[in-house]
Order: sequence, then structure tokens, then C-alpha cells
Amino acid sequence: MESKSGETDTAPLGIFSRCANMLSDLGGALSGLCIVAILIIVCTEVVLRQLKLSLLVTDEIGGYLNAAVVFLGLAYTLRTGGFIRVEVVYDLLPARIKVLARWLFTLASTGFVGLIFYYACLHVIYAFNQDTRAVSVLETPEWIPQSIMVLGLGILVLQLLAMLIGRVRNVP
Repeated sequence: MESKSGETDTAPLGIFSRCANMLSDLGGALSGLCIVAILIIVCTEVVLRQLKLSLLVTDEIGGYLNAAVVFLGLAYTLRTGGFIRVEVVYDLLPARIKVLARWLFTLASTGFVGLIFYYACLHVIYAFNQDTRAVSVLETPEWIPQSIMVLGLGILVLQLLAMLIGRVRNVP
């Protein structure tokens, strides 16, 4: 099987990378849908307030959707090169040091995000077991919006691992 670049994929590694890319794309698409949902709910609230009415939950749901935009869009943003980088220093590095820097940055990022993912999972499990709820009209169980954060972090970890695998496969 050949990848888009013409290289032959080893089956398990190629499948893992394709799955990570697909999940990143799905997260990016869901992130975009959340932005549309925020637009709809805020516009609805603006119109209702002109009629002296309110949904009463616009702030809460808008906040949940905003967090979903951020966390579901992380892996897609990484994959498409949308993260802000300090390229002024990076561009001055010699080619071999750039390769080493990319390795170090990706390894450190994978470890850091993996750690955050682990503790976020523990936090969601705690919120679920304790049945913690938002102090709001909806009394939303907190594990529900927190699970979206964990989902986004999980997809980001997979995307970082796929990047590492891609770098290992392309070592000269």
C-alpha cells in the first residue's frame, strides 16, 4: 500500500496514522459545528431579549460549546500547522538541530499532553462517581462537558503519537 507521498506504508503504522488523522478531522469538524451552535444560541438569545424573554441557559451552554471548540479543535490545529510557533529562533537553527528540536518538541508535547489527559480522565471519573453538578438552571452533570475535554485531549495524544511514528519511519 502506498501513501500519498509514494512511500510504502507498513500496515499497522499506516492505519494508526490514518485513524489519528481521521479523528483529528472529525474533531475539527465538530469544533466548527460547535461554533455554529454558539452563533445560533447567541442570536436566539438576542432576539428573545427583544421580546422580554430568555433561554436562561445561553451562558452555560455557550461556555460548554466554547470549551468543546477549543479541545475538539486541538488535534486538527496541530495536524494542519495552525499552532503559533516561535519561528524566529527556529529558523536560525542549522538543519540537523532543527530535526533534533522537532523530535524534542514532539516528545515533550506528547508526554505533557499525555499527563494532562491522564489527570483529566481521573477528574471525569471523580465527577461521575460524586455526581457533581453545575450550579445552574440545568444542573448539568459536570462529567458530561468534562468528557468532551478528555475526548479532545485523547485525539491530540493520538495525533502526537502519529507524528512521532511518522518521524520514526522517516529517519534516514
